[in-house]
Amino acid sequence: MAKIIVTFNGLIQQEVSISKSRITIGRRPGNDIVIDHLTVSGQHAAIDTTSNGSFILDLGSTNGTMVNSQPVKKHLLQHDDVIDIGKYKLRFQVNKQEQIRTLDTATLTPAAKTGIAKIKVMNGANIGKELTLTKPVTTIGSPAAQVIAITKQDGRYTLRFVEGKEMPKLNGQLLSDASHTLNHADIIDLLGVHMQFSLC
Repeated sequence: MAKIIVTFNGLIQQEVSISKSRITIGRRPGNDIVIDHLTVSGQHAAIDTTSNGSFILDLGSTNGTMVNSQPVKKHLLQHDDVIDIGKYKLRFQVNKQEQIRTLDTATLTPAAKTGIAKIKVMNGANIGKELTLTKPVTTIGSPAAQVIAITKQDGRYTLRFVEGKEMPKLNGQLLSDASHTLNHADIIDLLGVHMQFSLC
């Protein structure tokens, strides 16, 4: 089970397990995580958890929400991400057993035993660069511009749109809100940058 560790000036204030689909954060007493500080809005942010992971959402707060020092409206959280809310820092942590569960399950399938998935940049300033997909969930893109998530499960890789002004493309077609299974040699178009998915 994932959890949030709340710290202020480096000191741990509270730990909260993410045990339901929505955890609210704010100054009001009715929130799941109450942070009583003037820099925090009454209902500041929420963490929504689905089968695709846990997302932090800013709920129109006065001072905004940041993840790893970047302002966000919606962001797919990964292990050890640090959420800044007012003067407080909230560290998102995933139980180690939960982290490796996907990998353990995947090793049971022949594809996962031999398959190494990579993303290779095909154009632009970073042409030729490769990213090996070793994590259960890998996010690619720029917050508030365009972000996608590639999820590894049971030896398969799926692509999902997370946030951004425009939908990315897969093999020239605009993505929908649903998850899309990736196949060898698929081309992902992220803000004009073409990336090829390969499974060796």
